[in-house]
Amino acid sequence: MMRHVMKTLLGLTALMVAVMRPPLAQEPVTLPGEGEIWVNGRIVRDLQLAFNLVADGGIVRFGPGVFETAGILKRNGVLIHGTSQTVLQGTAADNKAAIVVQADDVTIENIACRKITVPDGNGSCVRHEGGDLTLRKIHFHDNESGLLAWDRAGTILIEDSRFERNGKRGQAHAIYVNGGKLIVRRTFILSSKDQGHGIKSRAEETLIEKSVIASLLGDDSRLIDISDGGIVRIRENLLIEGPNSVNWQFIAFGVENAQRFATNQLSVVGNMVITDRPGGSEFILVGDTMPTPIVRGNMVVGNPKYDWPANNFFFESREELGLPSAPALPDWNPANP
Repeated sequence: MMRHVMKTLLGLTALMVAVMRPPLAQEPVTLPGEGEIWVNGRIVRDLQLAFNLVADGGIVRFGPGVFETAGILKRNGVLIHGTSQTVLQGTAADNKAAIVVQADDVTIENIACRKITVPDGNGSCVRHEGGDLTLRKIHFHDNESGLLAWDRAGTILIEDSRFERNGKRGQAHAIYVNGGKLIVRRTFILSSKDQGHGIKSRAEETLIEKSVIASLLGDDSRLIDISDGGIVRIRENLLIEGPNSVNWQFIAFGVENAQRFATNQLSVVGNMVITDRPGGSEFILVGDTMPTPIVRGNMVVGNPKYDWPANNFFFESREELGLPSAPALPDWNPANP
C-alpha cells in the first residue's frame, strides 16, 4: 500500500514539475533564408524589430547574407545566432554599434561584422551596456572598434573568435572593456590600426589565454593595455609586435588609474613573445605603484627590453627557432600552443 502511495506521489510530482517548467524558446521549423531574421516564429528583415519582438530567454537567428541593419537589445538571456555567411555591415544603432546590448546574460554567436563607423569615432560591432555577455565564433573586422563595454559590465567572455584591422585615432580598439571581468580565450586579434590597442582592459579581473595577438603590418599601439591594474593573467599566448607598431611596449599594467582597485597583480606565464619592430621594444611597462609582476616560462624572441630575465627563455631571432620571417604568423594552435 505504502509503495503504491509513494509511486502515486512521485508521479504527481513529476507532472507538476512538467507543468511548472517554463517552455523552451521556440525553434524555427526551417532556418531563415538569405537576408532573413527569425524571431518568435516570424521572419523579419529589420534587426530592431527582431529585438522588439524577442522575449527574455528567446532566440534571434540570422540567415546568410549581408545585413545593413542594427538594433538595441533590452531583453535578458537572449541568444543571437548567425551562420558562417552572416555579416552585419555599415549600420549603427543610436550612433553606437551594430548591436547595442542593454541586457544581461546575452550570447552572440557565429556572426561577422564590418565597416561600423560613427561620428565620434567609436563605432563598434557590439556596444555592451548590460551585465554578462558572451561572444563566441565571431569575426569583427575593419571597424573603428570591435567590442566596447561600459564600466558596469558583469563577466565578458570571448571565445574562438577573430578581430582584425580595428582601431581609430588611438581611442578605439579591437576590444575595450571598462569594468567587470574579461576573459579572452582561443581568439585571434590581428592588425589593429591607427594606434588602436589589441586589448584595452579596465576590468577588475582580466584573463587572456591561448590566443594570438599580433600587429602583423598594422600601425597599432600596445598589444595589451591593462590601464588601471587589477588581477591579470596572461598565459599561453602568442604575442607579436610588428615593424609598424607605433607604441614600443607589448603590455602596459596600471599606468593610468593606479588607485582604482584594492588588489593588483599581473602574471605573464608561458607565452611566446616576438618583436619584429626594428626600433626596439619593451616587454612590459609597469606603473610606479604596481607590484612586481610574475613573469616566467616565456619564450622571448628578438631581445625586447626586459626586466625579469629569470625563468624565461631568450632567442636572438625568428630564424634561431626556425620560425617564418616577419610578418608571417608562426604555426600556432590556440587550443594547444
